[in-house]
Amino acid sequence: MSKLKRQKHILPALLVIGVSIGVVTLAMIPMFRLNKVSGALLTSNPIPAVIATKNSLDGRGVQIKAPEGISMLFIGDMMFGREVAHRMQLNRDPAYPFRKMPTDWISQFDFAIGNLEGPVTTERHAPEKSIDFIFQPNIIPVLKSEGFDGVSQANNHSFDQGRIGHEDSMKRLKDAGLIAFGEQVKDGEEALAFADIQGKRFAFLGFNTTDNPLDREAAAAVIKQAKADSDFVIVMIHWGVEYHDTPEPSVIATAHWLIDEGADMIIGGHPHWEQGISVYKNKPIAWSLGNFIFDQDWSVKTREGLALGVTIYNKKITMELFPLSIVRSQPEILTEDGRKKRLESIAEVSDATLREQISNGKIVVNQ
Repeated sequence: MSKLKRQKHILPALLVIGVSIGVVTLAMIPMFRLNKVSGALLTSNPIPAVIATKNSLDGRGVQIKAPEGISMLFIGDMMFGREVAHRMQLNRDPAYPFRKMPTDWISQFDFAIGNLEGPVTTERHAPEKSIDFIFQPNIIPVLKSEGFDGVSQANNHSFDQGRIGHEDSMKRLKDAGLIAFGEQVKDGEEALAFADIQGKRFAFLGFNTTDNPLDREAAAAVIKQAKADSDFVIVMIHWGVEYHDTPEPSVIATAHWLIDEGADMIIGGHPHWEQGISVYKNKPIAWSLGNFIFDQDWSVKTREGLALGVTIYNKKITMELFPLSIVRSQPEILTEDGRKKRLESIAEVSDATLREQISNGKIVVNQ
């Protein structure tokens, strides 16, 4: 075969190969993302879409059509002292704990809230405790920039720097524009805050029963006030025994009493393990969301957590479960097999009637 003829055969073949490579390359681009720290390319698994967001984006930033309703995000215990603070300082990055979360994922929700496990203040005060948390004020702009709208301070560490430290923390949080509510001891008006979200008024109540019993008289009065002045009442409560995956009978009795008094939904924390989900009188109860940002690296269960996306529309509550893995105080949303296995484990400790829905990652409750 002459040189000219060989060229005529070779050139079309090279063209076909080049086009094919280009198509494959373009098809592979969505499978990769940049590592925020190093700039290296990493394979990326899709994160389940949030139910409804003001920006109509899913967890990867992909445009979607959001259904009607108010979307909320609830996350578990956040602790920014001790080894978490050391890791932030070591990386010279006050936003270090959030670096494995998708960019702008929290801010997509109409309202995002979590339990802040200690005071934000600058000075240590009595009493001295073996576990004594204090968070530096530079964490407040980080919470704001990540998309948080509110925090509960109703937990067993809110008075770690005394009442003076708690009061300073509440002032700093509120001055920054965050909804802040609850304390360690009192269960009256200190527990209550309101938020207007997409034309609806929500009441948030924070209670702590880990180191003192619930003052039912005060709690009943403030729930009644919340019910009268809002469209929806959400209780965020610190309760139960640490390192258990199911609630104790006393915790279940408290939850039922709160709903009987007027709560529309209950979000629990403190055990440092995620627990199951129940429904009582068509009102959802998430017994414990576990950790979100912590330094309890010493066990598998304390390095797991659960974020809960909630959409409220008319009389329907849709809850979407986002299991988390926490590595060196950095939560990351699980996908694919990891997500499936964790959902199945949560389903096992939840109401039998909800297990199939939980295994699929979404619960619908008609009130």
